[in-house]
Amino acid sequence: MRKAKIIRTRQVVSPLLTLLAAVALSGVTTVHASDNTDKTPAVNESVQSSATSQQGQAAATDRKAGTLSDDDLEKLIDRSDATPTQDILKMKDGVPSDQQEAWLTVAKRVADQDLSTSHREQVILYNETKIVVPAPKAAAPSAESDASNQASNASAQNPSSAASSAAASSSSSSAAASSSSQSKPEAAPAKNEAASAAATPAPVTDNRYVSVTDKNAVLYADLNGTKKQEGAAVYQRTFKSQAKYQKDGVTYLALYDANQTLQGYMNQASIKVAAGAGGVWTNASGYASLTKPGQDVYGNLDTKQVIKKSDDVLDNTYFISGAYHHLDGQVYYSLYDSHNNWLGYMAGSGFETVNSAEGAWAAASGYAKVVDKNYAIYNSFKFDATGSTDHYYQQYFKKVGQYHHVNGAVYYSVFDLFGHWLGYVNSAAVQNVTIANPEGTWQADDRYVTVTDNRATLYSDFNWTKKQAATDVMLQTFKSTGKYHNLNGLTYLSLYDKDGNWRGYINQQSITAGVSDGGAWLPANAYTTFTAANVNAYADFNQQKVATSGAGLVNQTVNISGQYHAFGGVVYYSIYDVRGKWLGYVDASQVKTTSSAAGLWLPHDGYLTTTQSGQMIYTNLDSFAGGRTTTANYQRTFRIMGEYKHYNGATYYSLYDGNGNWMGYLNSALGSESKEAQGVWMNYNANVLITASNAALYSSFFNMTRDTSSLYGGVYQVSGKYSHVNGTTYYSLYDGNRWLGYLASWATTPYMDYYDWTKPSQSKPYPDVNMYPNLSIEVDIAKQRVYIKNGSTNLYTMYVSTGIDNSTLRGHFAIQTERGYSFYNANEGMGARYWTSFLDHGVYLFHSVPTDANGNYIVSQAKMLGKQPGSHGCVRLTIPDAQWINAHIKVGTPVYIY
Repeated sequence: MRKAKIIRTRQVVSPLLTLLAAVALSGVTTVHASDNTDKTPAVNESVQSSATSQQGQAAATDRKAGTLSDDDLEKLIDRSDATPTQDILKMKDGVPSDQQEAWLTVAKRVADQDLSTSHREQVILYNETKIVVPAPKAAAPSAESDASNQASNASAQNPSSAASSAAASSSSSSAAASSSSQSKPEAAPAKNEAASAAATPAPVTDNRYVSVTDKNAVLYADLNGTKKQEGAAVYQRTFKSQAKYQKDGVTYLALYDANQTLQGYMNQASIKVAAGAGGVWTNASGYASLTKPGQDVYGNLDTKQVIKKSDDVLDNTYFISGAYHHLDGQVYYSLYDSHNNWLGYMAGSGFETVNSAEGAWAAASGYAKVVDKNYAIYNSFKFDATGSTDHYYQQYFKKVGQYHHVNGAVYYSVFDLFGHWLGYVNSAAVQNVTIANPEGTWQADDRYVTVTDNRATLYSDFNWTKKQAATDVMLQTFKSTGKYHNLNGLTYLSLYDKDGNWRGYINQQSITAGVSDGGAWLPANAYTTFTAANVNAYADFNQQKVATSGAGLVNQTVNISGQYHAFGGVVYYSIYDVRGKWLGYVDASQVKTTSSAAGLWLPHDGYLTTTQSGQMIYTNLDSFAGGRTTTANYQRTFRIMGEYKHYNGATYYSLYDGNGNWMGYLNSALGSESKEAQGVWMNYNANVLITASNAALYSSFFNMTRDTSSLYGGVYQVSGKYSHVNGTTYYSLYDGNRWLGYLASWATTPYMDYYDWTKPSQSKPYPDVNMYPNLSIEVDIAKQRVYIKNGSTNLYTMYVSTGIDNSTLRGHFAIQTERGYSFYNANEGMGARYWTSFLDHGVYLFHSVPTDANGNYIVSQAKMLGKQPGSHGCVRLTIPDAQWINAHIKVGTPVYIY
């Protein structure tokens, strides 16, 4: 004959194949339909696999529209080919392809029912497969035979029981047929006490094992309807039925427990007849981990035949493919391995039930060496690989647990030697090894070390129990008293703090060793400015020897080129001057640092008058970028609002003008400092002409004593000056030896033997003619002056030279329309520039000092300005004065000459 189909799976088994394999293992032979052998193996158990029971359960509940019910599928079982010794169940046409497995489940249930009543071999033809369920051996008498024998014996003693014996035989078949489905909640027997007493039904001897299959079943205390238990309290329990009664058309069974004690009466429709004391097969699934030694494994639940002890398969995991609620009150589970080999029955108390295929966690310890490169490392038992043993070949794992998977493999839960969990690895990939001291042997160490890796961890043991994160001790210095060369190839130091407290083990790669109790030198690049004379720099880390005293460091900016986090808890900076000279170690808590070579900003309040021209005023003291120079700000006074003692040795003042605008940084050596806003006194000797009649004279800044009205037009001596922060220069004014006070320079003009005809007559700006509606021009021939007035107020004074021999006419005139850039009079042999007519339309003019035929100014004539007449009737002016009148004085402006 041909061999039966054998289907082997690794981890995923289809429900149908699981069903077929389970049926085969439970005493059902699976062969091709063409196999004509008569041989059938002995029955091990009449139970389906867990996959089959799950399918049957799923088919009975929550059906979708269009799906055939179990009753519909049972109608599609063809029994027409039965023989005298076999019931043959075939699939009729009309079973949907997606419900053929469900049909097989129904067919198996029907075969089980028929087997319990007909005791004939059951054959299921499913596609090309034949499933044979053998009939019970003849040596085991059936329940019906026992009942019949008992009834015969009873009838011999009591003739009235003969009829009951016959009824027992017929009711047995009826009970088996009705037990395949759950009954609705039943009506209790009528409680007519008098009638019941007179008409108590006669018992019919029964001798069957039955299991309650109706979730709503009721167990009665008597046949009068007195309820004793119901529902979950009796559901799935197995009893011995020793008698049955007919009452009101209902058959009631007298149910006894394992101690032969009557438990009550139950409607036969609520039970299913079992083959023995084990009860009927019920659906159960999950996994059993055999973690308990000394537990019995049974091959037969009726005889309680022990076929092995759990010790033989200890720690293995098995499929749970069904359960039996035994007469003895315990639940026994049918167990299979991953190859669908049946193990036997075990009480639920004899193993650990788990929900996943890896089984129960079991302890494992020690180390394993990777000896096979070709295994995956999983992070779960969904078998999603996250690594491979190829990466760890010949390396060591630390085992922390194990799982005996239902697939037969043992999986270790492993860590690497650095305390990182890697996942689950098949034990076949590794070789267990014994390592006496995986952490290594303690070796003496005597070093000061500084933690320099913020990713490191301090461990309390070599099981990598975290004691403290390195971020909490980063840059701290400890004493290393010992070290271990670990199995993982790294060296670990045993650390103590300054108080003698043990702090843990740390990877040597996470520290930097020092040469003393100062710890490791760590790079730094910063600056500090010493502001107090009591902060010393030391030559050691115990502050016993001074390298540079505070008096030698005060007001000095130094470079911090490194730092030490000493064992004693103090942080020290190693400092150098600009010449590269080492100055010592300074306590970091005593100074402030900055990234700028300028050092720290220091308070300073005062005034600086610039004394050198052509020097840069900086906007940045690191790049020395600048936007201004002292050329345009020579001898100006600025407000000092802070200073920097630069690393280069210079002091730089932060300067502001009188309006609060920041000007920049200036080297303090490029000016003279004063505590007063007028700045420093500057030597200046000159004679000046008072050109303002209402300017203030101060005896101090700013204590006014009088104005210049009595000094107007006079020439006085200047012996020195101040450039005030407000932007004004003040002269120290004398009249001979008599000091007059401080006068703003704008109220004067330098007095010379001649006036500078190339410049404006006064240092102050020309007036804005649009602001003065009563503007007029007065020409004083005697003083050789022109006054620009607004009403009676003089706005500006100009030096002039009028006509010789009174050739400049006196009187009242007005500015005329004629004006021009230049002219030349050949008869007079001279000309001029910037002319403006005030009489006879181009004859009498305001113009500049005269020019020759080549346009050059005639210096000898120009020196007469302000001193004496020199023209032929016109009014000569300095070049800028003539240009201003030509450009700004409007036509019609009155001109008074006297």
